[in-house]
Amino acid sequence: MPDQLSLPRFIGFCLVTLGIILFCVVLGGYTSFWRAQNRIKASIEYLTDACKYRVDLLPEFVEMAKKTEPQASILVLNQTIEKTKSILQQVIPQKKPLENDLIKKLEISQEELTRQLKDLLPQLEISLDKKDSQQFKDFKKEFISLQDHLFVTRKRYNDEVDYFITRTIEFPSSVFAKLFGFNKLNYIKISKDVLLPYHMAFEPKTS
Repeated sequence: MPDQLSLPRFIGFCLVTLGIILFCVVLGGYTSFWRAQNRIKASIEYLTDACKYRVDLLPEFVEMAKKTEPQASILVLNQTIEKTKSILQQVIPQKKPLENDLIKKLEISQEELTRQLKDLLPQLEISLDKKDSQQFKDFKKEFISLQDHLFVTRKRYNDEVDYFITRTIEFPSSVFAKLFGFNKLNYIKISKDVLLPYHMAFEPKTS
């Protein structure tokens, strides 16, 4: 009689244990994707903050450039700065994955700003008198640091997106991605050709 009672108890214990294990596995699969998603959100915030810091530094550059550069060049640069700010204001509030169109706008605006600064920086460095040269050196030092930080934040964002996408297509994590709908989230990487470190974006290439 004791043996007959112990068998159902044993089966019940096994079922409960199996249920707990299954629950932990499913919960682990969900939280893993949830954490990966949060890392992507954090990385895009770091990226947009870095873009904003670079733009916020430019009024000082514009004031220096006014002393030596043609008015037309300053006007075009100011227009590009305002356009860049406008696109950042569209990107920053986004809670969902950034759409491809918005990613492209961000890339183009940042690349256009970089191109104009690349043309103006060496001209300004040569043209400024001794009185303003130290101010320019201080600006350039901070600018180089921000540009290199931009590269780091862009790479971090792309790495997190790569990790997330890989998890959604590889077994067994792909099972949880489909189960909880994470496979429907379309995260898009930023081109590796934009937001480069200073030495690659601004310094002349040597053969």
